[in-house]
Amino acid sequence: MTTTFPLLRLPYLVLMHALKQMEFLDRIAFSILSRRTRKYVKLLKMNSKNVNLKWNGNRIDMIVFCDFTRVLEANMYINEYQQSTFMNQYKPVYSWRDSSLLPADYVLSIMDVMHCKSIDKFIFVKISEHDCIPIVAKLPKIDEVVVEHHWPDVTSYETYFQKERQLLKVLNIVLPVSSAVTITYQFQNRNHLREILNGHFDAVILKRSGNWITLNDLWITNAKILEIDTTKINMKDLNRYFKLWTKKICNDRLEYLEVRIYDKPVWISFWTDSTLFLFQLKHRENSGFWGM
Repeated sequence: MTTTFPLLRLPYLVLMHALKQMEFLDRIAFSILSRRTRKYVKLLKMNSKNVNLKWNGNRIDMIVFCDFTRVLEANMYINEYQQSTFMNQYKPVYSWRDSSLLPADYVLSIMDVMHCKSIDKFIFVKISEHDCIPIVAKLPKIDEVVVEHHWPDVTSYETYFQKERQLLKVLNIVLPVSSAVTITYQFQNRNHLREILNGHFDAVILKRSGNWITLNDLWITNAKILEIDTTKINMKDLNRYFKLWTKKICNDRLEYLEVRIYDKPVWISFWTDSTLFLFQLKHRENSGFWGM
C-alpha cells in the first residue's frame, strides 16, 4: 500500500534537492501538475536545443532534444479520448487523459520548463477532422513549417478542395509566426499554394512538391531565400523573373535563389545591394540544367 507524500510542503532547499534527484521524465510530469510545480522545475535550468512537432491526423507528436539527444517524446491525441503519453527512449512512462488541457497546453508548459523560446520544426502530415484552430492558436514562434500533407483515401476534386481549405485555415494561423516554410505537398488548387508563397518569410522551399511553378508564382514570392526543386517550371518564366528582379520590379528582399531542375542543382546568389554577379543563364539542351 502506498500513501501520497506532500512534496510541495517541504522547505524550499529540501524540495529543490529532491527535484534534482528525480529522473528527467519525472520532472516533466511533475511540472505539468500546476503552475507552482512548473515554477520549481523551471529553476533547475534544464535547457533544450530544439523542439519538433508533428501533426498526423488525430495525433500530435512532440520531440524534445538536448545536445542532439532525444530526451522526451510526447504523443498527444485530440480525439474524444484526449489521451497523452510521455515516453523516454521510446518507452511509455506516463499516460493519462485530461480533456481540460489541449496539446498546445502541454507543449507550452514543457517549453517553458526547458527554457525553449521557439519550435524548431512543425510538420503537417495530416489534419485532424476535429477543430484544430484552438490548438494552433496558442503556439509560439516556429522556425520552420513543413507541409507534406497527403490524403490517400480522397478521390474527388471537391473533397480535396475542402481538405486543402481546412489545411489552409490552420496554416494561416501558424505561418505568420514562422520564419520559413517547406512544401512537399502538391496542391490541387493553385490559389491555395499562392496564399503561402505570398507570405513574408525568410525562406520558402518547394521540395519535390510536384507543383507547376509559373511566372506569376515567382512574381508574388516575398522571401529572402527561395529554393525550388521541381521538374515543372517554364524556362522562359525563369528568365523573365530574373529580368524583372534586375529591374527591381519584384521581390527586392530576395538574397538567395536555388533552382533544381530534373535533379540537377543550380545555385544563383543575390546580394542586398541589388548586384547580381552571375545572372546570364544558359540552358543546356536535353539536360534540364541551368548553367551560369
